[in-house]
Amino acid sequence: MARKPRILIIDDDVDFIDLNKAVLENSGYEVVTAFSGREGMDKVRFEQPDLIVLDLMMEKHDTGFTFAKSIKADPVYKKIPILMLTSVAGETGFGFSQEQDGYWMKTDDFLNKPVAPEDLVNKISALLERAKQSE
Repeated sequence: MARKPRILIIDDDVDFIDLNKAVLENSGYEVVTAFSGREGMDKVRFEQPDLIVLDLMMEKHDTGFTFAKSIKADPVYKKIPILMLTSVAGETGFGFSQEQDGYWMKTDDFLNKPVAPEDLVNKISALLERAKQSE
């Protein structure tokens, strides 16, 4: 039997993690979680995820950016797709888009919170497929 793709969710919102962990597990993924950027780095090293779902604002307002930059600068981990999720647009009115901001955000795709479960699953599936094709 093939190994389930492993998804790492990094977010400081326990309810967000619990809900989306259940959604992703029901969609056939193995899910590991972290509640901070530092814990996320440890999980990347020890769990070797196939994809990272990353919140932007955790310990600091830019934790997600710093985390993504570190991952993409590391030759061992740089090919792991990163899907950034944030509610910053709803809280500040300042929005991001992958097309305009992806080059400096160091992410592979982007979604605004709240995100519908089917949108999250579809985006993850597309990112994993894209990563598989670029191997």
